[in-house]
Formats: sequence, C-alpha cells, structure tokens
Amino acid sequence: MTKMRRESVLYLTPIMPQRFGNGLAMRAASVLEALARRFDVHLFVVPVGGDLGSPSDFVRRHTVRIGGLDLTKSLDPLFALIARVLGSEQRARAERDYPKPYLSRFCTGDSALSLLEWSSESPVAGLHVMRLYLAPLAQPFLRRPALERPFCVLDLDDDDVRTCERLARLQAELGDSRAAAAAAAEAEKYRILADHYIPRFDCVTVCSEGDASQLSGRFPGVCFAVMPNGYTPLDSARSRRPSTFGPLRLLFVGSFGYFPNVDAALFLCREVLPALRRTTERKIRIDLVGAGDAAALRGLVRDPSVTFRGFVEKLAPFYAAADVVVVPVRAGGGTRIKILEAFAHGAPVVTTRLGAEGIDAADGEYLLYADDPQAFARACLRVKESPELAAALAARAAALLAARYSSAQIQASVAAVWDRSVGC
Repeated sequence: MTKMRRESVLYLTPIMPQRFGNGLAMRAASVLEALARRFDVHLFVVPVGGDLGSPSDFVRRHTVRIGGLDLTKSLDPLFALIARVLGSEQRARAERDYPKPYLSRFCTGDSALSLLEWSSESPVAGLHVMRLYLAPLAQPFLRRPALERPFCVLDLDDDDVRTCERLARLQAELGDSRAAAAAAAEAEKYRILADHYIPRFDCVTVCSEGDASQLSGRFPGVCFAVMPNGYTPLDSARSRRPSTFGPLRLLFVGSFGYFPNVDAALFLCREVLPALRRTTERKIRIDLVGAGDAAALRGLVRDPSVTFRGFVEKLAPFYAAADVVVVPVRAGGGTRIKILEAFAHGAPVVTTRLGAEGIDAADGEYLLYADDPQAFARACLRVKESPELAAALAARAAALLAARYSSAQIQASVAAVWDRSVGC
C-alpha cells in the first residue's frame, strides 16, 4: 500500500525545541509536536533565544529536515558598527537608535534569502514563524502572489510591545534610567515591526484570550487565534505530602538570563524574605533554580536562607521538597510555563497577578495571588500552615492543567489554525 504523501511546513524558531527546560523552548516543542501530526516539518532555527545545540531524539522524530542560521555570519553590518563604538554612553545611545529590535539584528535581507534558499529544496505549503522578531525573515514568502505563497502563520506567543513597556516602567521604578530608556525604545521598535508585519500574515497566534482581545483592538481585520502554552507531566514527578513541620521551603524556577526573573528573585529575597522573618519565627529556605548569568544574584547567596542552584538536570526532587513554588514576577508577558510545570508536579503556587497572566486560574482555587511583600509572605505561610489547603490547591491545579493546558489542547488549537489554510 502506497503511503500518502503529506504536505510540508517550514517552521522557523528562535531556539532549538525542548520538551522540558526553558519556557520558550518548551512552547517551540509543543508546537513542533502538533505540526508533525499533520505535516512533514522542516525546522529552521535562528538561535537568538539560546545556543543552537544538537537536536534531541524528540526533535529528530518530529522533523524531516533541520537547519539553522549561523549567527556569526549574519549580524546586521550596522549593528556590528554600533558594537565597535568604544564609549559606553555613545554605544547605548546608538543601540537605542538602531531601527530594529535587538533580537532582530540577525534578520537581514541576506538572512531571509538564506532561509529561502534552504527551504527551496522542498517546496512548502505553510510557513510557521515563532515570535515577532523573526518576522522579517518571512519577507520573501509574504511578497509572493496570493496564489503562490504558502499559508503564513505568525506565533507572537508574547505581546512584545506591552512586555517592553512593562520592563521600562519597572526599570524606571528601580532607578535605572538607561535600562528604562532602552526598554522604551525597544517597545517602539516592536510597535513599528508589529504594524508592518502582523497584517501581512494569514493568521496570528497568541497564548491567551486576553492577548487576542487586546491585539484585535489594535489590528482590526487580522485573524487572531489562541494557541495556549502547556506542559506534559513527567513520569518521574514525585508525590508530595504537605506538612506543617520543618522549615518553610520556597522554590523559584526560572531562567536568570532574563531580567524579569532576576528582578523577581531580588524581590523575593530582599523584600518577601524580610517580611516573612517579621511574621514568623519559622526557619525559611529558598531555592533559586535555573540557568543564566547569576552575577546579579551573588549577593543573595550570602544569606544562609538562600541557595542558588543554577541549572539542574532533574527538577522533580526540588518540586517534591518545596512547600510552595513562588512566582514573584513583576514584569514580562506571555504565559509562565513554570506555573504549569509546578501544577504538573503537584506543588501549590503563590504568584503575583502578573506572574499568572495568561493562565485562567482563580485566586484561592488553583493558586494564591499576592503582589506586595507582606501579602506574599502571608500567602506562603498560609500554604505551609494548612496542609489541607496546599493539597486542595495542588489537586485542583492538576485537574486544570489536564483540562486546559494539556498537549491535546495544544494539538487541537494548532490543528484549528491550520484548518483555516484549506482552500486558501
């Protein structure tokens, strides 16, 4: 029996997909798995979100070809000149004046032609671009006549304009005027990029209904679809037994190469921890787990209650040992996949409202919300001192994960997006 040939899709990502680890890589992996159910996937990685690395067996199973952009040969010549400016103030000013977002500095005309040449070996029926900053690489496809171009999908994942505006406000509140100016400039660059590219794609996906509603107001007539983030529980997840005994153990997992996570860790240790000490005599242990440059966190590990673990291969033991998983994030956008990961490990969560943005989880039912240090401290203690509450939050959160943020939900949302391509 002859096997029916499937159509091909070109999937452009800023990071090598990974089922577990970095949130961006996990979303890339979820979408890859969903696309592979319907298409032969030609994966092309522009590794601005992480090292290209070697593809895992998971990636190889779900792709027919894998390529990548050599960043050492693709930097915009203008940005290369800016990088050679000796004075830090002059260089910072030149970077703010650079016309494209920082993560688009490799998206030149030559890079777009390189992608087009790589993809021409096997004509594709669809193009799926992950993140707005890679949209310029789709230019050769978007320029084609309607009857000749592939169905083009742009996965925003995050509203970069709003994220950068939030970063600018936070940096200003922290007194870092240079960083605030840089973030504000990035917001404006993303606004220009969005205005140019979003209306040109056949469908634009976001991770939450809130983002879809907000962006629809800015771009009337554009087809927006919700493609939620998700998490697939590991078999190695350990069962937890909430207890009032022992110290209060808090766990914060995140990439510490990302400023909002660094700020969250500083907020946790400099403001929430002292609030806890004013509230209870119980011993406190804080584990900070995640890859990235921890230079900004080094002062925190001088406190005996705080341990910076760096990158760890297996997170399950940390989730099993934690009384509370904390997400004290005060800036950023998209969906915190680490909250979904905590749900999968049966750990109760205390988070800021912004930290849980994009996840439809009611306060007191699936997790606890707290935005100021004292409220955050009280919420953590409340979970520790009420094992029944901890168990109930975790149980309901696990059920929410299965119902709304499972791989099946992601596959259904991806299928619905690509069903729109039929007849186009």
